[in-house]
Amino acid sequence: MSVFDPEKAEILDSEDRKKIEPIDVLIRKVERIDRREVAVEVGAGTGYYTIPLSNIFRRVYAIDLSFKMAEKLGLKLSELKIRNVGIIETDRPPELDFPIDLILFANVLHEIEEPERYLEWAKKGDYTLIVDWKKVDMSFGPPYEERLSEDDILKILKKLGFEIEEVDSYSMPYHYLILAKRR
Repeated sequence: MSVFDPEKAEILDSEDRKKIEPIDVLIRKVERIDRREVAVEVGAGTGYYTIPLSNIFRRVYAIDLSFKMAEKLGLKLSELKIRNVGIIETDRPPELDFPIDLILFANVLHEIEEPERYLEWAKKGDYTLIVDWKKVDMSFGPPYEERLSEDDILKILKKLGFEIEEVDSYSMPYHYLILAKRR
């Protein structure tokens, strides 16, 4: 498994990314969730989704294993005067002991050694939203062999007892979205 290189962080906020992975698609899914007090993003990077989530949720926690990414996000949040985002730097599911309305995994499960462990942990949240690369050959994105298919993720979620609310393979050209609810 390869982990995203923080030296290439500018890609995460690029115009190209905005074209292939439009934020508004995800935001429309999130706005369907009744309670929007606390969101957690695993693999937050430079805040591509964290920052828009901070406009919808009272509190957002951005988790990343890279100190450099956490530092970049912290600087961006400071520049934008966003004060409702906490940054957690860790390489394992963090111990969180408060209610969580949404846990987001955006383009990160394919980078995690044990995605099932993280998805089990995600049962702390009422909803889990996954956005990841479709398992097809492309000239960009993670290597094909590292990608997790929609079916791979659905099998894990069902095994863990999640209720699948929505599977969307069409709103983004290169990504799928899965919204699941804790039972």
